[in-house]
Amino acid sequence: MENQYFHSVILKEDRCIGCTNCLKACPTEAIRVRDGKARIIGERCIDCGECIRLCPNKAKSAVTDSLDIIKRFKYTIAIPSMVLYGQFAGNVGINEMLTAIKRIGFDEVYEAALGIDIISNVISRHILKKPDIRKPLINATCPAILRLIQVRFPELIPNIIDIETPMEITARLAKQEAVRKTGLPMEEIGVIFISPCTARMTSIRNPLGIERSYMDGVVSMKTIYGEILRNLNNGPTENLVRGTKDALLWPIIGGQSVSLGIENYLAVDGIHEVIKVLEEIEMEKLEDLEFFEGMACIGGCVGGPLTLENPFIARSRIRSLAKGLPGNQPTDEAVAHQIRMYEDGFIRLTEKIEPKEITRLDEDIAKSIKKMEMIKEMMKYLPGIDCGVCGAPTCRAFAEDIVKGENQKAICIVKTMENLKNKKNAGNGKEGQNVNQGRE
Repeated sequence: MENQYFHSVILKEDRCIGCTNCLKACPTEAIRVRDGKARIIGERCIDCGECIRLCPNKAKSAVTDSLDIIKRFKYTIAIPSMVLYGQFAGNVGINEMLTAIKRIGFDEVYEAALGIDIISNVISRHILKKPDIRKPLINATCPAILRLIQVRFPELIPNIIDIETPMEITARLAKQEAVRKTGLPMEEIGVIFISPCTARMTSIRNPLGIERSYMDGVVSMKTIYGEILRNLNNGPTENLVRGTKDALLWPIIGGQSVSLGIENYLAVDGIHEVIKVLEEIEMEKLEDLEFFEGMACIGGCVGGPLTLENPFIARSRIRSLAKGLPGNQPTDEAVAHQIRMYEDGFIRLTEKIEPKEITRLDEDIAKSIKKMEMIKEMMKYLPGIDCGVCGAPTCRAFAEDIVKGENQKAICIVKTMENLKNKKNAGNGKEGQNVNQGRE
């Protein structure tokens, strides 16, 4: 029996007041308001966290692991997102932060920079030089954007670069090294990611493009922040930094493109702006574009919903820290080894990304066509103002819900009020003010 699909974004009904903030913000129309409460349509949700960011009542939250996950394994490895470096005051160094994480109870701490530098080298020195690649290349480091493409832009799936994320590559290499060092079996070694992002949890429980994740858990940056703070300046600082300046800038919008040395690129942050550009790419209006870097959160990963610091302040701190790090200057031998890892499939996607049909009205094509006609006819009687009062994000979504039988209590309040007004005017003898409902 197939496991139920896991989502990291959940709704706390007791806090929901049925406002329409999340309804209008959701990029995939995955939210409805029914009986005064929001409802998340699981098959549409991409766990971008936009609703978490905008909910005034904290009714949306993210499912992540607690620090108790450390106790499940004999040997534990922490991989912090480099966004973490921007969450602390400017006088706190990277080694101090990494050492503090280790003091919490981890045996090892690996920077995700390890995977980033490998990806940068393989893409810039190997993949971009292939004559048959489909452009623009889309680097699916952001799991929310990857699922957005799967759901809304399936024609762009072939544009996605066939390589794993920096976190997955780092986790795989860290586990293999731990197996050699400890002699423990891989299942007794736990790799925990410290995340600024809701979608990362989903990418571990229900990975896309790979059969299984090498990460065993995700701890929210908000959850672990206090523990890191308590362990700062609590003993000698270890030298744990492995990253380069280029890798440190990767979580900031534009950082990927710059590190790859690509001139003809487009870096876009904010999921709604990303959608606009993907629409342009889908319509082949950006044919000369080589590389598209899309990040769901404003500013990049620094704007993730599980962060604490203002993204602009975090970005400034990360840039300041990056100045003290060396650039990514691998030897020819190292690059050759990394390219072999790619060609041998060690760091490539292992599963085909299949389109996720959320717009299909019916499994039967004939019935689906008939329902499309019903929606088209129904739209003639709707106001087309997409107010959200009905509990659907748009008038079309409202009509679709009715046709699919998902909203049996559907009422367009705007149209109802308009009809009542017309009847009142007709009763008062004001002929000519009665609106023909058959017109748009």
